[in-house]
Amino acid sequence: MIRFVFITPVYNCEKEIEQTIISVVGQTYKNWKMVIVNDLSTDSTLEKCKEIIKKFEIEDKVEIVDREEKFGEVRNTLTEVKRLNSDDVVVRLDGADWLTDLGCLTILNEIYEKHDPAALWTAHRWNFSTTNISGPIDPNISLYHQEWRTSHLKTFRVKDFVGLNHKNFTTDDGQYIMIACDQDIFLPLLERARRTGRPLVFLPKEMYHYDIDIEREDLFHNDRSYEQKYSAEWIRSRGYIE
Repeated sequence: MIRFVFITPVYNCEKEIEQTIISVVGQTYKNWKMVIVNDLSTDSTLEKCKEIIKKFEIEDKVEIVDREEKFGEVRNTLTEVKRLNSDDVVVRLDGADWLTDLGCLTILNEIYEKHDPAALWTAHRWNFSTTNISGPIDPNISLYHQEWRTSHLKTFRVKDFVGLNHKNFTTDDGQYIMIACDQDIFLPLLERARRTGRPLVFLPKEMYHYDIDIEREDLFHNDRSYEQKYSAEWIRSRGYIE
């Protein structure tokens, strides 16, 4: 029976974090663990998480890691994966986002048991819209040369993540990448799996709610959006490091 481990970085999401946790607690499949990583929130996110855990009496299922310095998504993921078993399946769920199907883990378990993929990702929605950028990939082309189709919900086997060259996750001067982190984490995993013939599965079922304000006029025209675009382009141009 597969154990699913949610790695959930949180930063200033005190209003949304309860929905995130409830979407996991309500899963029909019960062999899961959740690691909430508080990455220097300046609001009451940490206190809210503790309150929710106590409220639902899930101290044995949910662990809080409270950082004393800013790690960012890449370093947080690398650090927490090291503590897991090789056959565990990591589920990336950001604070403020949530699972849209209470049978999500049951479905994922069936696919992992049947096909043993290195990674599995699903369709999602941007807020309460029909926008979804996830989709299938071409196994004959490098993931670095394809559009970003492996977005939420992202899941992967620990054994298929460990052993990747650490340089995939840092800049040329050895600093952890801090923006466009989802691509920096997932692309080398997918590319190694593609090269070695490990299965990669896209599930065209909406499993993830991405909490994003799609009504913002500057949604893709602000400084952070431009930084994210440039970082993603740099990661892709550098390519996979063996």
